Amino acid sequence: MHQRKNTTLIQSLLLATLLSNILIVSACSAESSNAPVLSNQSTPAETYDFGLAYYEGNSVPEDDNKAFELFEKAANQGYAPAKHYLGIMKV
Repeated sequence: MHQRKNTTLIQSLLLATLLSNILIVSACSAESSNAPVLSNQSTPAETYDFGLAYYEGNSVPEDDNKAFELFEKAANQGYAPAKHYLGIMKV
């Protein structure tokens, strides 16, 4: 009788572990799809934020060329913080 209860308990624990691992994997997959998306109607501040994400590798792979391009776009619209980063990156 104890062996039957132990088997049932082990099966329940294995099932719970499997389900929790599935949830963790799906959460990680959802998190990686939260990469910034830049639209044609983004404000200079949003463009700068995306550039900063690429510059720091935050939610996207670090990419200095993409960061520079986005900072330049925001700077051309008069956004001062973007001009600051352009100056840093040109050095």
